[in-house]
Amino acid sequence: MKTRTIILGFLVITSCIFNSCSSPKETQVKKEEVDSIYVFDEIPPEDSFKFEFPVQQSFEVYIVQIGAFSDLERAKEFAEHSRAILKKDIKVEFNEKKNLYVVWIHPPFQDKQAAEFYKIELREYKEFSDAWVITLESKK
Repeated sequence: MKTRTIILGFLVITSCIFNSCSSPKETQVKKEEVDSIYVFDEIPPEDSFKFEFPVQQSFEVYIVQIGAFSDLERAKEFAEHSRAILKKDIKVEFNEKKNLYVVWIHPPFQDKQAAEFYKIELREYKEFSDAWVITLESKK
């Protein structure tokens, strides 16, 4: 019997605590918060913004071309020979405008002066005496 009295007293105290936690004042504050929502007025045209997508910027790169061939196999052989001598990455690409396979130093140079200096260094080798610099427009 004593245990029942303790449990019953505990339940009464617990229910009093829970009932006292939510007061009508808090409910009133929540209602006022809902009522205070502000709907923005129409924005005047002078205050509106136009978002533009970034435009791709173009910039120039400089390629040091060391050869041009009508035959792909000869272009590949020259590229392999050049790699062995220069210890650089060499690319072979077909140029549709010239209808030739061009052989060039990779990567392209960002600075024209650096490309020109490298071309001058290459001319010390007999195989690269015809090297020249080509300016290309690249997209960033």
